[in-house]
Amino acid sequence: MTNEYIAKTFLGLEGVLEKELQDLGAKRTKKLSRAVAFDADTALLYKANLHLRTALRILHPLDTETVKNQNQLYNFAHSINWLRWFTPKQTFAVRAKTIKAPAFNNSTFVALKVKDAIVDQFRRLGGARPSIDKNTPDILIDVIVFKDKCTISIDSSGESLHRRGYRESGHRAPLNEVLAAGMVLLSGWDINTPLIDPFCGSGTILTEAATYAYNIAPNIKREKFGFSAWKNFDAKLWEQVWLEAKVAKRDFEGTIIGSDISPKIIQHAREHVVAAGVDDCIRLSSKDFTERRIPKGPGTIIANPPYGERLTFADVEALYQAIGDKLKTDCAGYNAWLISSVKNFNRFIGLRPSKKIQLFNGGLECQYMKFEMYQGSRRTDKQK
Repeated sequence: MTNEYIAKTFLGLEGVLEKELQDLGAKRTKKLSRAVAFDADTALLYKANLHLRTALRILHPLDTETVKNQNQLYNFAHSINWLRWFTPKQTFAVRAKTIKAPAFNNSTFVALKVKDAIVDQFRRLGGARPSIDKNTPDILIDVIVFKDKCTISIDSSGESLHRRGYRESGHRAPLNEVLAAGMVLLSGWDINTPLIDPFCGSGTILTEAATYAYNIAPNIKREKFGFSAWKNFDAKLWEQVWLEAKVAKRDFEGTIIGSDISPKIIQHAREHVVAAGVDDCIRLSSKDFTERRIPKGPGTIIANPPYGERLTFADVEALYQAIGDKLKTDCAGYNAWLISSVKNFNRFIGLRPSKKIQLFNGGLECQYMKFEMYQGSRRTDKQK
């Protein structure tokens, strides 16, 4: 039996996520804003949570209803058979969001009403009630009110799928793992050619590229998913899906290179690639990009150069000009993909991008640009 699911992602990655789902075997897919809808049986749901690189979480919509006041919201939430999904001994939490909903302008209030409806149903039917755990609930309920339409879903992922398990939880990284994976997939990198990140920071792009090259399921190290707490969880099927993913690793003898000017940050990157089990294919060094030796092309550069915060506009301009000079002089045969929140930063790079993609890095609207560094001079690309 198949059900409908919604895989959430970042704006700009919907097409990549849809292809990932289709490659896993999803037959009916539909791109939405920051999401992709798809039909799946239980095995495909488990595989999607384990294998998708560009999904943040996967929701199972339970029902949609028109709600124009708090009583209708409560009654709608109360009408869903919650005992089908979990028991009073388990914990749960409700996450709510309201969009253009004048009757519900407080998402916390919406979450509270749905929580009350769930608890009251358990009390009415069984006497005992489940407890609330806002930090690590067994069951996570998702509620969205758009205008006067309310959709209530159960979250099959639990903790966000970007938490792969290889990065220290307390270490701040400039790129979310899902965004980094999306950048790698959007680049079209040929794993038989070098991949370089000259501003690698904690190594997120490098690690996501390496797990892709090895065909390692990105969430193979996770100990828990939301679906594992559902009443209908099939432990044997999950073990089969997990074991199939475990043995799917392929050989990879390519080159992935990362550098950063800070030795301390490189040490963080080294710890992360070791934790991910991909340190044998990644070469790390503390080095300025302008001093790095670039292997002969073809190859791919993917980078998130510093911008904003501690850098002045003059610093950013000078840095991007230096990047452009390095690309022109030493990177023939490479496709260079750079992401930045600096609007039209290609004017500092001094090259005309062959492709621009709008992405979001946290709350920052960014442009992800491709620069094709041809063999020979192609000086017509230079911007005046």
